[in-house]
Amino acid sequence: MDDTASRTCCAPGPRRSGASFVVEVLSAWALIEATLWTSGRIQLRLFWITAAFIVITTAIHRPNVTALGLGLRGLRQSLWVIPAILLIAAAAMGIAGVLGTLHPLFGIRNAVWHSASYIVWAIFQQFILQSYFFLRLEKLVKSAHLAVVLSAGLFALVHIPNPVLVSVCLLAGWCACEIFRRVRNIYALGVAHAILGLTIAITVPDQVQRHMRVGIGYLHHPRVNTKVTKARP
Repeated sequence: MDDTASRTCCAPGPRRSGASFVVEVLSAWALIEATLWTSGRIQLRLFWITAAFIVITTAIHRPNVTALGLGLRGLRQSLWVIPAILLIAAAAMGIAGVLGTLHPLFGIRNAVWHSASYIVWAIFQQFILQSYFFLRLEKLVKSAHLAVVLSAGLFALVHIPNPVLVSVCLLAGWCACEIFRRVRNIYALGVAHAILGLTIAITVPDQVQRHMRVGIGYLHHPRVNTKVTKARP
């Protein structure tokens, strides 16, 4: 791990105070929550406002690209997570097959396109989790290990009230942040995130994970009727 790069990722000089990082973390988290708990046009607008806020407040610090995890350094050291998550995915699908819960992706006409776009979205989520929240929290609390725990906690909180995603994201978020703390690269972590997400989508029953929705979308999602209608004689 490049300690020098990790310490210069966000603030170029002493002008940046800890207060600015607190404001950025709380504001970004509040915007994410507001997006998740609204719907329709308001949610769409909040989504783009949130994305713009995260990108702009990252850029104003004139960050080191490598320190953000967007370079090539650390990529080779992190590639092991992809075969590891593939083994977990294979085991999960095998268990789901035995239990009878294995099912195709919901409402997807082109599974390849959906999977590819989800990988991009997963990498952006890793950017938010590690390159934004973790790096700021690491500077604020002066402890990389505590920053890992706090970042994983925030990651889990934004997946409320989906019980499956909250529990998985708490553990997976902790693992991802711990790996990032060591290698400072988000690409393999993003791919692993996508594989894990798609695995949950096809192995956990829809009436439980409700098409992977969180926030108000989880609450408004119609539950699948699991009652079996008896045929009339």
